[in-house]
Amino acid sequence: MKRIVFALCAACISLGAMAQSKFAQRLQVNPKIDSLVQEVYDQGGHPDVTYYYDGKLHKAVNVSFMLRNDHQPTPLSGDPKIDATNQKLDSMRMEQTTRDNKMYDALRNTCLSLTGGATESYVWESHRGGMDSVRYAIAIGEYQSGSKFLSFKNQRDVYYYNAPELVSFHYNPFPDNDGDPWGPKGYGSFRYEYTPDSVFRPKKDIKPFNKEGYKQKILPILKQEGITSREFYVYHDSTYVIDDNPRRDFVYRDIFENLKLLKSETRGTIYTMHSRQQALSLLNQLNEATWAFLDENPYMNFEFHVLNSFRDRRLSEYFENLEYKRIPEFYRVYLNSYKDEFNIIIVEGTGNMMVPMEWPILKSWKNGKVTYDKKAAKALTPEDARLRSSSYTEVITHGLEPIDE
Repeated sequence: MKRIVFALCAACISLGAMAQSKFAQRLQVNPKIDSLVQEVYDQGGHPDVTYYYDGKLHKAVNVSFMLRNDHQPTPLSGDPKIDATNQKLDSMRMEQTTRDNKMYDALRNTCLSLTGGATESYVWESHRGGMDSVRYAIAIGEYQSGSKFLSFKNQRDVYYYNAPELVSFHYNPFPDNDGDPWGPKGYGSFRYEYTPDSVFRPKKDIKPFNKEGYKQKILPILKQEGITSREFYVYHDSTYVIDDNPRRDFVYRDIFENLKLLKSETRGTIYTMHSRQQALSLLNQLNEATWAFLDENPYMNFEFHVLNSFRDRRLSEYFENLEYKRIPEFYRVYLNSYKDEFNIIIVEGTGNMMVPMEWPILKSWKNGKVTYDKKAAKALTPEDARLRSSSYTEVITHGLEPIDE
Protein backbone atom coordinates (compact mmCIF):
# COMPACT_ATOMS: atom_id res chain seq x y z
CA MET A 1 0.00 0.00 0.00
CA LYS A 2 2.88 2.40 0.75
CA ARG A 3 4.16 2.04 -2.79
CA ILE A 4 0.76 2.92 -4.25
CA VAL A 5 0.40 5.99 -2.02
CA PHE A 6 3.88 7.23 -2.96
CA ALA A 7 3.23 6.72 -6.67
CA LEU A 8 0.02 8.73 -6.43
CA CYS A 9 1.87 11.50 -4.60
CA ALA A 10 4.47 11.50 -7.37
CA ALA A 11 1.71 11.85 -9.95
CA CYS A 12 0.21 14.77 -8.03
CA ILE A 13 3.60 16.51 -7.78
CA SER A 14 4.13 16.15 -11.53
CA LEU A 15 0.71 17.58 -12.26
CA GLY A 16 1.56 20.50 -9.97
CA ALA A 17 4.79 21.19 -11.85
CA MET A 18 2.89 20.91 -15.11
CA ALA A 19 0.33 23.50 -13.98
CA GLN A 20 3.14 26.00 -13.34
CA SER A 21 4.45 25.68 -16.90
CA LYS A 22 3.06 28.25 -19.35
CA PHE A 23 3.52 25.75 -22.14
CA ALA A 24 1.59 23.03 -20.32
CA GLN A 25 -1.19 25.37 -19.20
CA ARG A 26 -2.08 26.06 -22.82
CA LEU A 27 -2.68 22.36 -23.40
CA GLN A 28 -4.60 21.62 -20.19
CA VAL A 29 -8.10 22.30 -21.48
CA ASN A 30 -10.18 19.23 -20.66
CA PRO A 31 -10.46 18.29 -16.96
CA LYS A 32 -12.30 15.06 -17.84
CA ILE A 33 -9.22 13.81 -19.66
CA ASP A 34 -6.93 14.76 -16.76
CA SER A 35 -9.26 12.95 -14.33
CA LEU A 36 -9.22 9.91 -16.61
CA VAL A 37 -5.41 9.84 -16.66
CA GLN A 38 -5.35 9.88 -12.87
CA GLU A 39 -7.94 7.09 -12.69
CA VAL A 40 -5.86 4.91 -15.03
CA TYR A 41 -2.83 5.50 -12.81
CA ASP A 42 -4.92 4.61 -9.76
CA GLN A 43 -5.86 1.27 -11.32
CA GLY A 44 -2.25 0.38 -12.07
CA GLY A 45 -2.33 1.33 -15.75
CA HIS A 46 0.32 3.15 -17.74
CA PRO A 47 -1.25 6.04 -19.65
CA ASP A 48 1.12 7.55 -22.18
CA VAL A 49 0.74 11.32 -21.90
CA THR A 50 2.78 12.97 -24.64
CA TYR A 51 3.39 16.59 -25.57
CA TYR A 52 5.03 17.27 -28.90
CA TYR A 53 5.69 19.97 -31.46
CA ASP A 54 5.99 19.31 -35.20
CA GLY A 55 4.96 22.75 -36.43
CA LYS A 56 1.87 22.57 -34.21
CA LEU A 57 1.56 21.94 -30.48
CA HIS A 58 -0.10 18.67 -29.49
CA LYS A 59 -1.13 16.85 -26.35
CA ALA A 60 -1.86 13.15 -26.79
CA VAL A 61 -3.08 10.54 -24.30
CA ASN A 62 -2.87 6.85 -25.19
CA VAL A 63 -4.12 3.99 -23.04
CA SER A 64 -4.11 0.32 -23.97
CA PHE A 65 -5.40 -2.49 -21.78
CA MET A 66 -6.51 -6.12 -21.78
CA LEU A 67 -9.52 -7.60 -20.02
CA ARG A 68 -9.50 -11.09 -18.56
CA ASN A 69 -12.28 -13.63 -18.33
CA ASP A 70 -14.54 -13.54 -15.28
CA HIS A 71 -13.07 -14.58 -11.95
CA GLN A 72 -13.59 -18.24 -11.01
CA PRO A 73 -12.06 -19.58 -7.76
CA THR A 74 -9.71 -22.54 -8.12
CA PRO A 75 -11.41 -25.72 -6.82
CA LEU A 76 -10.11 -27.04 -3.51
CA SER A 77 -7.61 -29.88 -3.84
CA GLY A 78 -7.67 -31.10 -0.25
CA ASP A 79 -4.01 -30.27 0.26
CA PRO A 80 -3.76 -27.32 2.72
CA LYS A 81 -0.50 -25.97 1.24
CA ILE A 82 -1.71 -26.15 -2.36
CA ASP A 83 -5.08 -24.64 -1.45
CA ALA A 84 -3.42 -21.78 0.47
CA THR A 85 -1.21 -21.01 -2.56
CA ASN A 86 -4.18 -21.16 -4.94
CA GLN A 87 -6.26 -18.87 -2.71
CA LYS A 88 -3.43 -16.33 -2.67
CA LEU A 89 -3.14 -16.47 -6.46
CA ASP A 90 -6.94 -16.23 -6.82
CA SER A 91 -6.94 -13.11 -4.66
CA MET A 92 -4.20 -11.48 -6.75
CA ARG A 93 -5.91 -12.36 -10.03
CA MET A 94 -9.30 -11.18 -8.82
CA GLU A 95 -7.76 -7.88 -7.71
CA GLN A 96 -6.10 -7.44 -11.12
CA THR A 97 -9.34 -8.29 -12.94
CA THR A 98 -11.21 -5.75 -10.81
CA ARG A 99 -8.66 -3.04 -11.61
CA ASP A 100 -8.80 -3.81 -15.33
CA ASN A 101 -12.60 -3.64 -15.33
CA LYS A 102 -12.54 -0.32 -13.46
CA MET A 103 -10.12 1.05 -16.05
CA TYR A 104 -12.40 -0.08 -18.87
CA ASP A 105 -15.42 1.51 -17.16
CA ALA A 106 -13.53 4.78 -16.63
CA LEU A 107 -12.51 4.96 -20.30
CA ARG A 108 -15.97 4.11 -21.59
CA ASN A 109 -17.78 6.44 -19.16
CA THR A 110 -15.43 9.32 -20.01
CA CYS A 111 -16.16 8.85 -23.69
CA LEU A 112 -19.88 8.75 -23.01
CA SER A 113 -19.71 11.96 -20.98
CA LEU A 114 -17.78 13.73 -23.75
CA THR A 115 -20.41 13.04 -26.40
CA GLY A 116 -22.84 15.52 -24.78
CA GLY A 117 -20.83 18.61 -25.69
CA ALA A 118 -19.23 17.23 -28.84
CA THR A 119 -19.27 18.88 -32.25
CA GLU A 120 -19.93 15.44 -33.67
CA SER A 121 -19.77 11.95 -32.20
CA TYR A 122 -20.25 8.34 -33.18
CA VAL A 123 -21.06 5.47 -30.80
CA TRP A 124 -21.45 1.80 -31.63
CA GLU A 125 -21.70 -0.94 -29.01
CA SER A 126 -22.55 -4.61 -29.20
CA HIS A 127 -23.18 -6.75 -26.11
CA ARG A 128 -24.10 -10.30 -26.98
CA GLY A 129 -23.44 -13.54 -25.13
CA GLY A 130 -21.05 -11.91 -22.70
CA MET A 131 -18.95 -10.50 -25.58
CA ASP A 132 -18.54 -6.73 -25.83
CA SER A 133 -17.50 -4.65 -28.83
CA VAL A 134 -17.23 -0.87 -28.47
CA ARG A 135 -16.50 2.02 -30.85
CA TYR A 136 -16.38 5.71 -29.91
CA ALA A 137 -15.28 8.59 -32.13
CA ILE A 138 -15.65 12.13 -30.78
CA ALA A 139 -14.75 15.56 -32.14
CA ILE A 140 -14.90 18.57 -29.79
CA GLY A 141 -14.73 22.20 -30.87
CA GLU A 142 -14.12 23.77 -34.26
CA TYR A 143 -11.27 25.79 -35.71
CA GLN A 144 -12.02 29.44 -36.45
CA SER A 145 -9.42 29.68 -39.24
CA GLY A 146 -11.65 28.03 -41.83
CA SER A 147 -9.95 24.64 -41.54
CA LYS A 148 -12.62 22.19 -42.68
CA PHE A 149 -13.86 19.47 -40.34
CA LEU A 150 -13.58 16.03 -41.96
CA SER A 151 -14.90 12.55 -41.20
CA PHE A 152 -14.33 9.14 -42.68
CA LYS A 153 -16.26 5.89 -42.16
CA ASN A 154 -15.04 2.36 -42.78
CA GLN A 155 -17.57 -0.35 -41.87
CA ARG A 156 -18.20 0.15 -38.11
CA ASP A 157 -15.31 2.58 -37.63
CA VAL A 158 -15.56 6.37 -37.91
CA TYR A 159 -12.59 8.73 -37.92
CA TYR A 160 -12.65 12.52 -37.43
CA TYR A 161 -10.05 15.07 -38.56
CA ASN A 162 -9.42 18.81 -38.23
CA ALA A 163 -10.97 19.48 -34.82
CA PRO A 164 -9.14 20.80 -31.74
CA GLU A 165 -9.99 17.73 -29.63
CA LEU A 166 -10.27 14.23 -31.05
CA VAL A 167 -11.15 11.10 -29.07
CA SER A 168 -11.30 7.47 -30.15
CA PHE A 169 -11.96 4.33 -28.12
CA HIS A 170 -12.00 0.76 -29.43
CA TYR A 171 -12.58 -2.47 -27.56
CA ASN A 172 -12.65 -5.86 -29.33
CA PRO A 173 -13.14 -9.35 -27.89
CA PHE A 174 -10.72 -12.13 -28.80
CA PRO A 175 -12.52 -14.49 -31.19
CA ASP A 176 -10.52 -17.53 -29.99
CA ASN A 177 -11.27 -17.00 -26.30
CA ASP A 178 -11.41 -20.48 -24.74
CA GLY A 179 -13.07 -19.29 -21.53
CA ASP A 180 -10.10 -20.01 -19.31
CA PRO A 181 -10.83 -18.15 -16.03
CA TRP A 182 -7.49 -16.30 -16.15
CA GLY A 183 -7.16 -15.98 -19.91
CA PRO A 184 -7.54 -12.67 -21.84
CA LYS A 185 -10.95 -12.01 -23.36
CA GLY A 186 -10.45 -8.69 -25.15
CA TYR A 187 -8.17 -5.77 -25.95
CA GLY A 188 -8.92 -2.04 -25.84
CA SER A 189 -7.21 1.16 -26.92
CA PHE A 190 -8.02 4.81 -26.18
CA ARG A 191 -6.54 7.94 -27.77
CA TYR A 192 -7.11 11.62 -27.08
CA GLU A 193 -5.38 14.42 -28.98
CA TYR A 194 -5.63 18.16 -28.45
CA THR A 195 -4.21 20.46 -31.12
CA PRO A 196 -5.08 24.11 -30.41
CA ASP A 197 -3.78 25.52 -33.71
CA SER A 198 -5.04 24.53 -37.15
CA VAL A 199 -2.12 25.92 -39.18
CA PHE A 200 1.40 24.46 -39.19
CA ARG A 201 4.37 26.75 -38.65
CA PRO A 202 6.64 26.53 -41.75
CA LYS A 203 9.45 24.02 -41.25
CA LYS A 204 12.07 26.62 -42.13
CA ASP A 205 10.87 28.70 -39.15
CA ILE A 206 11.13 25.86 -36.62
CA LYS A 207 14.03 26.44 -34.25
CA PRO A 208 16.92 23.95 -33.88
CA PHE A 209 16.92 21.74 -30.80
CA ASN A 210 18.85 23.46 -28.00
CA LYS A 211 20.81 20.43 -26.78
CA GLU A 212 23.25 22.38 -24.64
CA GLY A 213 20.39 24.26 -22.99
CA TYR A 214 18.61 21.00 -22.13
CA LYS A 215 21.81 19.46 -20.79
CA GLN A 216 22.31 22.44 -18.48
CA LYS A 217 18.80 21.84 -17.10
CA ILE A 218 19.04 18.10 -16.44
CA LEU A 219 22.70 17.21 -15.82
CA PRO A 220 22.82 18.77 -12.30
CA ILE A 221 19.80 16.62 -11.42
CA LEU A 222 21.47 13.46 -12.74
CA LYS A 223 24.71 14.09 -10.84
CA GLN A 224 23.20 14.04 -7.35
CA GLU A 225 24.70 11.94 -4.57
CA GLY A 226 23.64 8.31 -4.74
CA ILE A 227 23.66 8.20 -8.56
CA THR A 228 26.43 6.44 -10.48
CA SER A 229 27.07 6.72 -14.21
CA ARG A 230 28.91 4.93 -17.00
CA GLU A 231 29.06 5.20 -20.79
CA PHE A 232 28.79 2.97 -23.85
CA TYR A 233 29.55 3.53 -27.51
CA VAL A 234 28.03 2.07 -30.70
CA TYR A 235 29.59 2.44 -34.17
CA HIS A 236 28.33 1.16 -37.51
CA ASP A 237 29.20 1.72 -41.15
CA SER A 238 28.54 0.10 -44.52
CA THR A 239 31.19 -2.60 -44.02
CA TYR A 240 28.87 -4.53 -41.66
CA VAL A 241 25.38 -5.80 -42.48
CA ILE A 242 22.94 -5.95 -39.56
CA ASP A 243 20.28 -8.65 -39.35
CA ASP A 244 16.78 -7.16 -39.75
CA ASN A 245 15.45 -9.04 -36.70
CA PRO A 246 15.67 -6.51 -33.84
CA ARG A 247 15.13 -9.13 -31.14
CA ARG A 248 18.51 -10.64 -31.90
CA ASP A 249 20.74 -7.67 -31.18
CA PHE A 250 18.96 -4.35 -30.57
CA VAL A 251 16.31 -2.78 -28.37
CA TYR A 252 16.05 0.23 -30.68
CA ARG A 253 17.19 0.89 -34.22
CA ASP A 254 16.24 4.12 -35.98
CA ILE A 255 17.34 3.91 -39.60
CA PHE A 256 17.57 6.54 -42.34
CA GLU A 257 17.11 4.85 -45.71
CA ASN A 258 19.24 7.46 -47.47
CA LEU A 259 22.14 7.27 -44.99
CA LYS A 260 23.10 3.62 -45.42
CA LEU A 261 26.58 4.46 -46.72
CA LEU A 262 27.45 6.85 -43.90
CA LYS A 263 28.90 5.93 -40.54
CA SER A 264 26.64 6.07 -37.51
CA GLU A 265 27.62 6.72 -33.91
CA THR A 266 25.56 6.33 -30.74
CA ARG A 267 26.99 7.52 -27.43
CA GLY A 268 25.08 6.42 -24.36
CA THR A 269 25.28 7.44 -20.70
CA ILE A 270 23.54 5.38 -18.02
CA TYR A 271 22.67 7.02 -14.69
CA THR A 272 21.82 4.42 -12.03
CA MET A 273 20.30 4.58 -8.55
CA HIS A 274 19.02 1.90 -6.17
CA SER A 275 16.40 3.81 -4.18
CA ARG A 276 12.83 3.89 -5.46
CA GLN A 277 12.15 7.02 -3.42
CA GLN A 278 15.16 8.79 -4.93
CA ALA A 279 14.23 7.61 -8.44
CA LEU A 280 10.68 8.99 -8.21
CA SER A 281 11.94 12.23 -6.69
CA LEU A 282 14.49 12.56 -9.50
CA LEU A 283 11.80 11.89 -12.08
CA ASN A 284 9.69 14.73 -10.72
CA GLN A 285 12.72 17.03 -10.87
CA LEU A 286 13.30 15.99 -14.48
CA ASN A 287 9.67 16.69 -15.34
CA GLU A 288 9.85 20.15 -13.80
CA ALA A 289 13.18 20.96 -15.52
CA THR A 290 11.84 19.77 -18.88
CA TRP A 291 8.74 21.95 -18.59
CA ALA A 292 10.95 24.95 -17.78
CA PHE A 293 13.18 24.17 -20.77
CA LEU A 294 10.16 24.00 -23.11
CA ASP A 295 8.88 27.35 -21.81
CA GLU A 296 12.27 28.87 -22.62
CA ASN A 297 12.56 27.28 -26.09
CA PRO A 298 9.33 27.61 -28.12
CA TYR A 299 8.91 26.49 -31.73
CA MET A 300 11.37 23.62 -31.44
CA ASN A 301 10.80 20.02 -32.60
CA PHE A 302 10.45 17.74 -29.56
CA GLU A 303 8.47 14.89 -28.02
CA PHE A 304 7.99 14.74 -24.25
CA HIS A 305 6.39 11.73 -22.53
CA VAL A 306 5.38 12.84 -19.04
CA LEU A 307 6.21 9.74 -16.99
CA ASN A 308 5.48 9.26 -13.30
CA SER A 309 7.06 5.86 -12.83
CA PHE A 310 9.73 3.51 -14.12
CA ARG A 311 8.55 0.45 -16.08
CA ASP A 312 10.27 -2.86 -15.39
CA ARG A 313 12.38 -4.38 -18.20
CA ARG A 314 11.53 -1.69 -20.69
CA LEU A 315 13.26 1.34 -22.14
CA SER A 316 10.45 3.86 -21.84
CA GLU A 317 10.68 6.94 -24.04
CA TYR A 318 10.92 10.12 -21.96
CA PHE A 319 12.22 12.93 -24.16
CA GLU A 320 13.57 13.26 -27.68
CA ASN A 321 14.35 15.93 -30.22
CA LEU A 322 12.35 15.39 -33.39
CA GLU A 323 14.83 17.49 -35.32
CA TYR A 324 16.69 14.27 -36.19
CA LYS A 325 14.01 13.78 -38.87
CA ARG A 326 15.40 16.85 -40.62
CA ILE A 327 19.06 16.67 -39.50
CA PRO A 328 20.39 13.18 -38.59
CA GLU A 329 21.60 14.19 -35.13
CA PHE A 330 19.60 12.64 -32.30
CA TYR A 331 19.24 13.16 -28.55
CA ARG A 332 16.93 10.92 -26.51
CA VAL A 333 16.24 10.12 -22.88
CA TYR A 334 14.86 6.76 -21.70
CA LEU A 335 13.80 5.31 -18.33
CA ASN A 336 14.35 1.72 -17.21
CA SER A 337 14.04 -0.29 -14.01
CA TYR A 338 14.78 -3.86 -12.97
CA LYS A 339 14.09 -5.07 -9.43
CA ASP A 340 15.78 -2.46 -7.18
CA GLU A 341 17.77 -0.73 -9.94
CA PHE A 342 16.55 2.44 -11.67
CA ASN A 343 18.20 3.86 -14.78
CA ILE A 344 18.09 7.04 -16.82
CA ILE A 345 19.64 6.34 -20.24
CA ILE A 346 20.66 9.23 -22.51
CA VAL A 347 21.68 8.42 -26.08
CA GLU A 348 22.96 10.95 -28.57
CA GLY A 349 24.85 10.82 -31.82
CA THR A 350 24.56 11.02 -35.59
CA GLY A 351 23.17 8.81 -38.33
CA ASN A 352 21.31 5.61 -37.43
CA MET A 353 20.56 5.34 -33.71
CA MET A 354 21.21 1.87 -32.29
CA VAL A 355 20.85 0.60 -28.71
CA PRO A 356 22.08 -3.02 -28.37
CA MET A 357 20.23 -5.54 -26.23
CA GLU A 358 23.24 -5.84 -23.95
CA TRP A 359 23.31 -2.12 -23.06
CA PRO A 360 23.27 -2.83 -19.26
CA ILE A 361 26.83 -4.25 -19.47
CA LEU A 362 28.01 -2.82 -22.79
CA LYS A 363 31.21 -0.82 -23.19
CA SER A 364 31.26 -0.72 -26.98
CA TRP A 365 29.71 -2.26 -30.09
CA LYS A 366 31.71 -1.64 -33.25
CA ASN A 367 30.42 -3.28 -36.42
CA GLY A 368 29.35 -6.34 -34.45
CA LYS A 369 32.43 -6.58 -32.23
CA VAL A 370 31.25 -6.38 -28.62
CA THR A 371 33.27 -5.27 -25.60
CA TYR A 372 31.71 -5.48 -22.14
CA ASP A 373 32.22 -3.18 -19.19
CA LYS A 374 34.26 -5.36 -16.80
CA LYS A 375 32.62 -4.12 -13.60
CA ALA A 376 29.05 -4.33 -14.93
CA ALA A 377 29.68 -7.78 -16.48
CA LYS A 378 30.67 -9.20 -13.08
CA ALA A 379 27.11 -8.71 -11.82
CA LEU A 380 25.24 -9.61 -15.03
CA THR A 381 25.78 -12.14 -17.80
CA PRO A 382 25.14 -11.19 -21.45
CA GLU A 383 22.09 -13.49 -21.43
CA ASP A 384 20.67 -11.76 -18.35
CA ALA A 385 21.37 -8.36 -19.91
CA ARG A 386 19.37 -9.37 -22.98
CA LEU A 387 16.54 -10.68 -20.80
CA ARG A 388 16.29 -7.30 -19.08
CA SER A 389 15.72 -5.63 -22.44
CA SER A 390 13.57 -8.19 -24.22
CA SER A 391 10.10 -6.92 -23.28
CA TYR A 392 10.10 -4.34 -26.06
CA THR A 393 12.04 -3.90 -29.29
CA GLU A 394 11.53 -1.53 -32.19
CA VAL A 395 12.94 -0.73 -35.62
CA ILE A 396 11.91 2.51 -37.35
CA THR A 397 12.83 3.27 -40.94
CA HIS A 398 12.33 6.71 -42.46
CA GLY A 399 13.89 9.36 -44.68
CA LEU A 400 14.94 12.92 -44.01
CA GLU A 401 12.28 15.62 -44.17
CA PRO A 402 12.93 18.85 -46.10
CA ILE A 403 13.63 21.98 -44.05
CA ASP A 404 12.95 24.79 -46.54
CA GLU A 405 9.15 24.70 -46.68
